[in-house]
Amino acid sequence: MSVAEHKGYERLVNFTDAIVAIAATLLILPVVDAASQLGSHDADAFIEGVFPELIMFVLSFAIIANFWLEHHRLFRLIDKFDTFLIFFNFVWLFGIVLMPMPTALIVDGNAGDVLAVAFYIGTMVVISLMHFLMSNHVRRHPEFEHGASVTTNRWLGALVSTCLLVVALIAGLFIPQVGLWGLAIMFVTPLFVRLLRRFMPVRQTAVRSAARR
Repeated sequence: MSVAEHKGYERLVNFTDAIVAIAATLLILPVVDAASQLGSHDADAFIEGVFPELIMFVLSFAIIANFWLEHHRLFRLIDKFDTFLIFFNFVWLFGIVLMPMPTALIVDGNAGDVLAVAFYIGTMVVISLMHFLMSNHVRRHPEFEHGASVTTNRWLGALVSTCLLVVALIAGLFIPQVGLWGLAIMFVTPLFVRLLRRFMPVRQTAVRSAARR
């Protein structure tokens, strides 16, 4: 059984934040590179030419920002970790670092490229799945939590998001016309979570943690 550790927790969080920041920065590099070759062209013609890149940059940046926010909300509730949590976190980071690649593939090909869309959404599935595994791992190990923090069923939102992303991935693979529009299904995630939470009581972490100690 993996042992919970406290020492080095801040280092893990800082390392994760730095990697996410680098990955988010890489998204804009193709646009910056195109701007450096602007030459005598007008700015409006340049913006029109790189508009697809700008749209994909905004989309991917928003996706990474949302994943980071959910990661932050989970990790601010804990101050300990173990080998399993580190492993899940590194695979989560792998997905984040990978995001600029499918983003570039969609821009260079087009949003109708089935493989590019599958690569893009599939990368999101990996990130979301790792977040679910981390959330569920923390749920099963309340000793990771600090003070009197109370963890609700955060893992449920991650599970719902992962399932909906899988649906979007399948739709993108078998219905090419759907493309990235399948990601619109993510907007119903809060609705599904609220419905499911009506049948799943909130877990009072502080009480269980004290009982285990």
